[in-house]
Amino acid sequence: MTPRQIYHAFSGKLHGNRTMKRYVCRTLSKFPQDIIDHITRDCWFLGSTEDAWAYSFRGDEIAGKHLIVLSDELFTQSDEQIEYTIAHEIGHIILGHRNAILSSQSKSETARQEREAHAFALRYLLN
Repeated sequence: MTPRQIYHAFSGKLHGNRTMKRYVCRTLSKFPQDIIDHITRDCWFLGSTEDAWAYSFRGDEIAGKHLIVLSDELFTQSDEQIEYTIAHEIGHIILGHRNAILSSQSKSETARQEREAHAFALRYLLN
């Protein structure tokens, strides 16, 4: 799937500037179709926008979805680092990792999840 097709598949679930959207779609295009389908269906990407200082969502708009927040600082890094970070975060979702905000995790569980997301990202970026 091309980055342009991926952009359209998100159906408005990419909120950020042009650079962020381009990197997300380009990185996701390196994945197999089943992962692309899952992420474009069940994930929102949030970053700074050029035309708004802030935005909000209703709970029903994001219910049952995953959110990935990408900072402006990320996009000052190298292309490789940007793509790795996006792929790593996609890995957390695909691998079913849980967030430590609502339920505590041991340091070893967090470290295991980070290793798994790292390996996941490399598997797709090094092909």
